[in-house]
Amino acid sequence: MKTPSAAALAIAALLLLPISGFAADAQASAAPAPGDLPAAADAPASPFLPGEQMIGLSAGLQIPAFLSTLAFEEAGVSHLNLGASFSFSYQYFVARGLSIGGNFAGAFNGTIGGSSVFTAPLGFTTSYWWTKLPFEFTVLGEAGGYLTRYLSNGIIGPFLKAGGGAYWRATPSWSLGLQAYLWFVPELHYGDYTDLDRLAGFVETSIAAVYHL
Repeated sequence: MKTPSAAALAIAALLLLPISGFAADAQASAAPAPGDLPAAADAPASPFLPGEQMIGLSAGLQIPAFLSTLAFEEAGVSHLNLGASFSFSYQYFVARGLSIGGNFAGAFNGTIGGSSVFTAPLGFTTSYWWTKLPFEFTVLGEAGGYLTRYLSNGIIGPFLKAGGGAYWRATPSWSLGLQAYLWFVPELHYGDYTDLDRLAGFVETSIAAVYHL
């Protein structure tokens, strides 16, 4: 068998160049662009990977759930009217699906006397996310403190919140959904005012927008 000449090898190389270029282009077009959502069938169980970040905004209703003394005796939750709430949150994923972050919120509730109660909690959050694209779900717990203002009086106390949400991944950067949380807002006094201690609970139902950084 004759050894191929240098000219033949050069011609073969030239003929292979367009083929290799076409194959590279096809591979590049098949790969998803950064930030593109994978097809639901190809999506991993949880796309929320360590290092990802999210910012959330919400607004909705604040529903008085209960108001009692420390002995769990009714203390007049009917004196509070349906109110409104808002929140701003940040989350950072430390493991797949698991995030930590912070949340600032505010809520207004009217009273039967025509006044209003303003509650502003600030807390540390831990949440777990999972997905079945294009839908996303989360459960969340929060602990922190709150400031309440009623007429000219104010009080600071501990705050707890738990609940979750369901969202639709509308674009690679935005998710829209509904949330429901239970706020636990104990009103604790000291000294001669301990008889004013109360345990209060509110249900937040809100619409939310989540931006994926």
